[in-house]
Amino acid sequence: MLTIADLVAAPDPDQDPFRTLVHVEYQLRVLGLLCAAADSRPAKFSTPGSLEKWADYSRLQSEKLGCIECRENALAVAAGINTLVVAKPEMSIKQVRNQVCHGGPVPQDVDLAALHQVVSQNAEWIVQIHEHGHVGELAPLFRVVDGSLAALHSFSGTAATYWPRRGDAVDVTDHDTVAALNKLELQRGDRLLNGFAQDIERDLKGFAERDSVCTLVTPPEPIVVRWDRRSSDGPVPRVDRFEITADHARVWLSESGPKPYKAFLADACNWPLLKRRLLEELEEQLATEKQVSQDLFPNLQQHIPHVQTLVEINDAYQGTRTGLTITQACAEVTGDVNAYRGSTNLITLTGEAGSGKTHSLLQFARESLTKRGDLEPVAIYISSSKSSATSLKQLINDRVAGTRILDRESVLALCRAGLAILVIDGFDEMLGFRTYDNPLSGLRPILEDLRNNGAVILSARSSYSEARLWNSLTEHPAKDSHHRLTTMKLQPWRRAQLLELVAHLSIDAAVTDDAPEVQQLLTTPFFCLAYAAWQQANQSTDFLRFVIDTYLQRELSKLEGQQGTHLFSQDELAAVFCEVAEMSARKVTPEISEEELALAAEQALERDLSKERRRRLVALCGMSAEWSDEELSFSFTHLAIAEHFFARQVTRVPLQQALSLLSSVAVSSLCAQLIHSMWPKDRAETIEIVVAELQARVTAAESPEHCRPAMASLGELWARLTGTAEGARSACRIVVDRLELRGSGRVTLDQAEIRTLVVGPGVTLRLTSCQVDQLDLSETSGDALLHDSYKQVSHLLTQNELTSSPRRMRELLGVPEEPVDESAIEAFFKDKIANARASIVVNERDFPPDEDVRMRWTREYGIEQWRDYVKKMVKDGKLIREPVNAAGPSKWRLRTTESFDD
Repeated sequence: MLTIADLVAAPDPDQDPFRTLVHVEYQLRVLGLLCAAADSRPAKFSTPGSLEKWADYSRLQSEKLGCIECRENALAVAAGINTLVVAKPEMSIKQVRNQVCHGGPVPQDVDLAALHQVVSQNAEWIVQIHEHGHVGELAPLFRVVDGSLAALHSFSGTAATYWPRRGDAVDVTDHDTVAALNKLELQRGDRLLNGFAQDIERDLKGFAERDSVCTLVTPPEPIVVRWDRRSSDGPVPRVDRFEITADHARVWLSESGPKPYKAFLADACNWPLLKRRLLEELEEQLATEKQVSQDLFPNLQQHIPHVQTLVEINDAYQGTRTGLTITQACAEVTGDVNAYRGSTNLITLTGEAGSGKTHSLLQFARESLTKRGDLEPVAIYISSSKSSATSLKQLINDRVAGTRILDRESVLALCRAGLAILVIDGFDEMLGFRTYDNPLSGLRPILEDLRNNGAVILSARSSYSEARLWNSLTEHPAKDSHHRLTTMKLQPWRRAQLLELVAHLSIDAAVTDDAPEVQQLLTTPFFCLAYAAWQQANQSTDFLRFVIDTYLQRELSKLEGQQGTHLFSQDELAAVFCEVAEMSARKVTPEISEEELALAAEQALERDLSKERRRRLVALCGMSAEWSDEELSFSFTHLAIAEHFFARQVTRVPLQQALSLLSSVAVSSLCAQLIHSMWPKDRAETIEIVVAELQARVTAAESPEHCRPAMASLGELWARLTGTAEGARSACRIVVDRLELRGSGRVTLDQAEIRTLVVGPGVTLRLTSCQVDQLDLSETSGDALLHDSYKQVSHLLTQNELTSSPRRMRELLGVPEEPVDESAIEAFFKDKIANARASIVVNERDFPPDEDVRMRWTREYGIEQWRDYVKKMVKDGKLIREPVNAAGPSKWRLRTTESFDD
């Protein structure tokens, strides 16, 4: 007869991983039943119960075992379900088992050794617990059936099912067994059917009349659901039946035969009618988007072509991929929504303002609603723009109210079933400025209801929300919820896409080498359209000024007073935007409140606003208004627009105010370029005077930490003004992302912080106390560097090589080798070994593997110096070589001894 030891014994190591996973659950069941048998009045447990339920029960009931050792063994078995057995993506035994038992695939890369180690150790601990004598009587929780010991599987009140180690489960109905089990007052049920029934009830909340759903679960019969379907003509009574197949598929037993469960939900919401109504509402949004473009650029063709934008997509399963169009990326999302992953897929779509996020998502939603496939998922497009909704729940309800079929509950039911993909456009705008740092809080109302199913696409203007969302998911995960993040980033338009757009518009727009600020903007559809309109208009004004004037002229037609007069002139509107740009820049936030917007307007106009002006002010087209905690917040619709007005503010205010602005706000490269190009030629103070005054302020500061914004402003302006010049020039304490030194003469930089420094031919450079991440000498020679400037450079780029080794830098620059300091070299290697985060593995000649970038420091002083050091340390007994079991040439692991630090 089989014993407890036979029941829990580890299976053959070569056994199929699925069967081993099932055995882990069986071991936990045996452990839980032993813990219950050790107590005269055991706490209730659920039959049949799940892997997690038995683990939780064993943890709680282990106190009844009566000794510390057995309790620790029980806790260890319960904790074993969290052992990682798949490396990428990381999955524990529990996660793999749940995926497989819910119909998902068995991961291909299961660590069989780790899995077998768990079942082997579990078996040993469970046997020790049983043999310790805490269990006096195994019956009725265990029973001999057909000569074999079996564990209780389920109990209905009149019959019990016992599960042997091998073979089929056996039903037992004898009086003594049933009576003994009834005394234990077990929780009963069929886990799979009960779970399915609960999901049906949850899904029907969005389609059924309130309190009309009645569910009957009587295994092994199908689930029967009586409910009243909501309709415009009144309640429609229905009776539907469901079952779970042998492979755990959920099936609707329709009048025409078995169908997938999602077909039931499609039937419940009148799928063809729903798609038609969603498409009708979407066409209105597409028409609105088209009208906005026509209002801004009325001289272009009525039909603006759809030019495909490329995306970079990254997920945990396939890594980073580029070269996909937005259509292809969205098709992948649609195809993946029905693949079981055990987690909700959150897809972030990011891109700068005007990059085409809204247009791309509207096209995606339209294509999904016009497909012929009966159960192909549709995209439910929701825009936070111009919505007065103060929560995501209200936003969803408002969007689908027009269908007269859906509400928030039914939308989420369709998403859980893979029939719909929720698309939230302007996700970061929906958050508002008060919840900007915690985007997960805005999503939490729907994430838990999605119950680790479906997909949600979130568009945002920048990667900031994406980063915050990732941090929120990892640092503050929702209870019992699992999410995976897929990122899609719209890539900047290339010249070919601009040419394609211009060709479609059939206008003579020559794409020439314009000013840098223009080239910097021609990377998004919006500015490319603006560029085409600008060229067609053939105006003398500069490009960005043309875009600004387009905004302002459009606004004037909307801001008429009661007598037909304009409430604001174009110059007044420009002045208002300049004040807003200064205010938001000083706050270092993109948004300002309604009160701050009014204050900026009063400062610009130098008078109080009338009620009518104040009321119409909030509709300025250059600003976007969003609700946040019952308060409006305003921000510029495009970052370049904000940069333009801030630059214009710097050029129009008195010198001291301009210096104050530049000292408190770190201007960007684009903003510095705009200030330089927009500076009035007839102004008494030249731009050179501004830079000189700013340099004086920075130099006089007590320390660099007291003037960081001013150093950045000075660096960007100095780069534009003096980067290319003839003759000697110098700068002190500048911070700049990219500095190109061209022309001729000697350049002296003191205490500068530069990410990329490019030196052209004809320029010599002297660095003192500087930090340069990368020095580019590919256009000149090493003679351009004076004295010991190379010591302040982290990476040196020449015509043939990029290096970060000081020794190699000296070789490339022709600098004589410095005297070798043996003690310094030993101290360097010793420090690196002591602080190494990974094992130090070398080949038999003490050479580290070339492909291991973590070991590049071994070549800092030349590989021979490293080999000599290792030999000496091994000889002195401070390092030990240990053989490494690996394919290929012999390898050694270097391990320090106790005398290493002596």
